Amino acid sequence: MPNWYETLFYCVFLGQILLISFHYPERLRRRMVAVLEDYPPERYPRLYPKPVEVYRIGIWIFTFATRAIVVLGLLLLVALATVIDPAGFADDGFISEAWPAAFFMVQCLPFVVLGVTELSQLKLMRQAGTASRRRAELRRRRLVDFVSPAWLGLAALLFAGSIAFDLYLHDFDVSLGHDTMQRALTLLATNLLFVVAGAWQLYGRKPDPHQSPRDRAQRIGVELKAEVFASIAISVFFMLLAADDALHLDYLDATMISLYFQAIAFLSIGLSLRRLSLDDIDFDVYKADLATE
Repeated sequence: MPNWYETLFYCVFLGQILLISFHYPERLRRRMVAVLEDYPPERYPRLYPKPVEVYRIGIWIFTFATRAIVVLGLLLLVALATVIDPAGFADDGFISEAWPAAFFMVQCLPFVVLGVTELSQLKLMRQAGTASRRRAELRRRRLVDFVSPAWLGLAALLFAGSIAFDLYLHDFDVSLGHDTMQRALTLLATNLLFVVAGAWQLYGRKPDPHQSPRDRAQRIGVELKAEVFASIAISVFFMLLAADDALHLDYLDATMISLYFQAIAFLSIGLSLRRLSLDDIDFDVYKADLATE
């Protein structure tokens, strides 16, 4: 009979399966179908640089892949609870965090393919873009226009606090081979990536050549908030890992990392779905030109 922490892990891991591979993919599927039905290529040709059947097939493949991953996850969950030794990859004898981590990588594959497909779509839209009217944004974009200084301050405070907390718990061991320094370097590299990505979103080329300034600003705001929230989540998670090492809570490792993956999904995919409603997007920019100016 499984211990309480094993039962807790199975419940949390079930949440990871359903949230990342069923709930959010189903919302994305409905969103993509709604775009095809409500904004067809006959009226919005700029939105479809490829034949419409290509998009229908893409939606089907995405749906099939994510549902297949749900089935795979449920089979893995049953196997871990009944057949497989869930501590098989762990030296401490508890459930290894490798199980939820490896499955999360599989869960990410459909979203990675979807992101690459979106980049290809935007590239084709830029190549085919022959807008008769171009708009220039004269208003200078600043980070604080999109993300509250309070959130930025909290992210910076938790970044420094996470490293300081880790060092304090481990007697300020700064050797490169120690987990404390590895976590600190990982946290630093991750936040630097967020800074580079945020700068590109603020000042880089507009990905969608037809997107209205208002829609672009809204999307930039969502993306920047997601990065700031993800930075906060990573700092908190690393503080928990530091406490876990110091207090020897190895039996909670797998549960914590599964919860962390769900938090990342909630703060990235979930935030985009909540904030970027189809009703708020100006689809008129994707209509055919009626006149040349």
